Amino acid sequence: MIASRAVVFRKKRHSFQSLALMGVLSAALASTSCDPDEPAPPSSTPSVGVALADSIIKEWPDPDTITTKKWEYTNGVLFVGFARLYEKTQDRRYLDYIKTWVDKYVDSNGDIPSYPAEHNLDLIQPANLFFPLYEATQEPKYKLAATKIRARYADFPVNTEGGFWHKTKYPDEMWLDGIYMAGPYITQYGAEFATSEEERTGSFDTVVKQIKLIHQHTYNPTTKLHFHAWDADRNVAWANPDTGVSPIHWNRSMGWFAMALVDTLEHLPSSHSGYQDIQDILRNVAEGLKNTQDPATGLWFQVLDKGDQPDNWLETSGSAMFVYALKKAVTLGYISNDYASVAQKGWEGVKSKITYGPDGHVVVRDSVQGMGVQVDYANYVNKERVENLPQGMFAVMLASTVME
Repeated sequence: MIASRAVVFRKKRHSFQSLALMGVLSAALASTSCDPDEPAPPSSTPSVGVALADSIIKEWPDPDTITTKKWEYTNGVLFVGFARLYEKTQDRRYLDYIKTWVDKYVDSNGDIPSYPAEHNLDLIQPANLFFPLYEATQEPKYKLAATKIRARYADFPVNTEGGFWHKTKYPDEMWLDGIYMAGPYITQYGAEFATSEEERTGSFDTVVKQIKLIHQHTYNPTTKLHFHAWDADRNVAWANPDTGVSPIHWNRSMGWFAMALVDTLEHLPSSHSGYQDIQDILRNVAEGLKNTQDPATGLWFQVLDKGDQPDNWLETSGSAMFVYALKKAVTLGYISNDYASVAQKGWEGVKSKITYGPDGHVVVRDSVQGMGVQVDYANYVNKERVENLPQGMFAVMLASTVME
């Protein structure tokens, strides 16, 4: 019974990949000459995602040198971008690049010797790479590693309402970022790797609970957006003393959350009691994003609902995340097709933030530095804008896979 269900969920996961691959194949067929004796036309310009991925490989032949973060989400998300490109293009170089990085940390027993003892959702996110690696290679260590990462949730600390702490050093705090770091992974684990009905259902229930809990505490019905974080014990500097909620709608935190909703729904059975709730949350998020999109550029501001402020600025990484989430949600039928034009306008804006050097070097501009929850508006808009930030490059690759 479990094995047959796993097949169903794998088919569901591949349904979106197939839609993307059909576009690639159609383009390839359209560019092929009907006359075998006629010279082939010059190769077309590569997609934004392909150009960016190739630029990354050229600049960092050793993938472990891109950052100094080691086994952590900053690297993990970038390689998820490569994984999505591999699914779409079937270019083995992208899978090999991921495998080189993962194999540096994961041994033959599925252990990660350098994995810190701390509880930290940011350390969970790279486990998403085990799914494409296991599917492509069938090497047992990837499934073993996935199982061992999943087991860490047995004693992960929670606040008084059952919400996972973002990190050990942030007790009782839930961040929108953390929903992406853990949610899609646990859901996909339940769909593909769970070994019992209890583990499968428990995985789904866990993610739904976390999403609904943070939605309950951070959702703003006026803007239809979510505040960055919630502190259950209300004792941190940024927390409202009455609600524990942070004061700002931060661009990239909403990007993490929007992607988490779409990627979770992709693996969550539609029969699950929380499926419709998650879809309703996503529809509200889509409306909030549509209402705060900059009409001139298609991008979104660093502080989403304060675009009228002269010191606010258009941020690339979160904008690309919104493009990915909205377009994928339209393709899979989670939201109205009306949002396809929002995604398209956003994609044009994202592409305006990308430059290409004569040597093939690609630069993604204006992604905000990595950051935690801030106390006020000024602390969000005064952060550094970084070129080729991993979070920004990852988001552009994801957006590319759904828009090109």
